Amino acid sequence: MKPLILDSALGTELENRGEYLPSFKTSIWSAYSLIHNPEVITQIHIENIEAGADIITTSNYQATPELLKREPTAPSYDYLAKRSLELCQEAVIKCNTKTKIAGCFPPIHVTFRPDLTSKEKTLRKFYKTLGSIYENNVDIIICETMASIYEGTIAANTAKDFSKNVWLSWTTRGNKLNRLPSTELLHDAILKSIDLDIECQLVNCVHADTATLAISRLKKEKSFGIYANSSIYKKNKLEGFISDSDEWHYHNHKHIDHIEYGDYVTKWIQEGAAVVGGCCRTSIEHIKVIRKIVDKI
Repeated sequence: MKPLILDSALGTELENRGEYLPSFKTSIWSAYSLIHNPEVITQIHIENIEAGADIITTSNYQATPELLKREPTAPSYDYLAKRSLELCQEAVIKCNTKTKIAGCFPPIHVTFRPDLTSKEKTLRKFYKTLGSIYENNVDIIICETMASIYEGTIAANTAKDFSKNVWLSWTTRGNKLNRLPSTELLHDAILKSIDLDIECQLVNCVHADTATLAISRLKKEKSFGIYANSSIYKKNKLEGFISDSDEWHYHNHKHIDHIEYGDYVTKWIQEGAAVVGGCCRTSIEHIKVIRKIVDKI
């Protein structure tokens, strides 16, 4: 069976279109466009479908109860989750395709900051609310960019109550390339999640070459996938130690274009990846390249 293709990075596409996109660390980031210019998100979904994506993902990644506190006048997270689902549905109808929709279960707090994660009761309430919105309306629930075993397993376990097709994606972004930002080993995260009996485990929001190194661990799951950043690891001279995993990531990276990214995708597919796509700094052009690679199989 040919691998499925996930869509490109929403934030990158918004930035390429000149949308207001402040730092995700201090703002509601892509949720600003979800609130104020949803039409551009629908267009991004359409262009991803036309480029060859098999799956488009809801745009509520930054619309969580914790992050929306930064914008007191913003709508509720459940309203924005429903709106993001509607935008995906509109795009699929306009393209008249059988493109699948993935409902996003994002980290509840700042990405790459597992130390800020909420207590279990709050997490479960959040994910149950999203699950009730997605139930019978999406093809997949994808738990994205999980930075700790604690949050990742709660998210995936809750998602199982609402979908038969649950994907759990980890990030190893930081100065330890085989560890989650929580400092837990990716190997341990994957092994502990196998018992959840979900459909697929993935890695995302890491350098393309770092993602490639994770394959031996991902293969322990029955199905695996990768949607990485359009970059590779390049160690740069440091002036002191950088503890922030995001700052460390960008300090030690080299951007790669869609053609070189495609070379990594080819490697992932050769190793057995069932899902491929793009995260930060990937664009519609990346999806076009991936489509050509998959079509040749």
